[in-house]
Amino acid sequence: MDAVIRVSAAAVCAALASLLLRKSNAELALCLALAAGSVLLLFVFELAGGVIDAARRAQSLTGLSPALFAPVLKCVAVGIICSLAAEACRDSGSSLLANAVDLAGAAAALFCALPLLSALLDTVEAVS
Repeated sequence: MDAVIRVSAAAVCAALASLLLRKSNAELALCLALAAGSVLLLFVFELAGGVIDAARRAQSLTGLSPALFAPVLKCVAVGIICSLAAEACRDSGSSLLANAVDLAGAAAALFCALPLLSALLDTVEAVS
């Protein structure tokens, strides 16, 4: 909970500073927002460790192969990264690039999910 409060407070401060700076120097305001976003991701990594530990525990309790859990985590990571990159593109005024990042993220998530599809097809084939 403490990390969420720190991330939120830092994000609001950076957004206000970027907003004030945008009037005089839009490029520098964008750089500030990108730098602040990058620093805030470091706080997020604190939380990611807990999620990975929970996924490992779920994997060990269920006895399922790690090959089934890894794609799920990869898809979530792709979604988060592409969402942040697309919003940065939108903030800079390039909705075309933002849409391209969204499309690339969807394709990458599908690619990451291929092992799950393969396992599903193997299961269906074994039952048949």
